[in-house]
Order: sequence, then C-alpha cells, then structure tokens
Amino acid sequence: MIAVVASGSYSWSALVCGLLGLALVGLGLVRGSRSGITAGAVGLFVGALVAGAGGAPALAVALGVAAAVVTWDVGTNAIDVGDHLGREARTRRIEAVHAAASISVGVVTTGIGYGVYRATAAGQPLAALVLLLIAAVLLSSALA
Repeated sequence: MIAVVASGSYSWSALVCGLLGLALVGLGLVRGSRSGITAGAVGLFVGALVAGAGGAPALAVALGVAAAVVTWDVGTNAIDVGDHLGREARTRRIEAVHAAASISVGVVTTGIGYGVYRATAAGQPLAALVLLLIAAVLLSSALA
C-alpha cells in the first residue's frame, strides 16, 4: 500500500500500475503463487518508475521502489514458510520478525540512497560523497 500511495499520488498511470500490482500481490498470497507476488511487485516497481518519470520527488520514488522490494520479499517468504511448515501452522511470529527485518533494511537503504542523492544534488565535494559511501558500507556490514 505504501508503494501505491507514494507513486500514485503523482501520476494516474502510476496509480493504475500500483493498484494492479497490489491486486496481483494479494492474489498471489491467496493462491500461494510466487510468480503472482513477483508480478505484483514488478507492477509496484513500475508504478514508482512511472511516477519518477512524471516528475515525482526522489524521496517518493525511493519509497515506492523500497516498498515494492519489501512487498516481494515478505510475500515470497510467507509462501516459503507456508510450504515448509504447512498452511495450517502458526507462523505469525516468524513472518512478523522477517517483515520487521526487511522493513528495517528497506528504511536504512532508502535513507542512505536518498542521502547520497541529496549530497550529490547539493554540489557537495567528492570527499563528502566518498565518506558517506564508506559509512554506508560499514553500517551495512554491522547490520549483517
């Protein structure tokens, strides 16, 4: 839903792509279809790209893309857990932990990407950009 709101607020065609993607993700979850979830996540991703091409702010595009990736990751993980443990198994805690971790990585990655964008768009010296990228690598390795 975040991807649809982030991109659909700026373009009708992005809204249509996002809503179609959201419907495909929902259908993929109900049917247990990884390809349905993947197709839906691609729809969400394309919606974010269309919004960006239509002049949406960089932060909205970055949020839309990150939300599409998180949707794909959480959705396919839910199907994998269901395949391994059975659809009747109580998996709410496992899926919530995975979703929280995936969202955290998405937020950190989006923040770093947007920070790099702002640093380069503001005409910062190259040394500041290099130090920012080194900090991002160190943070990523600390999270892993």
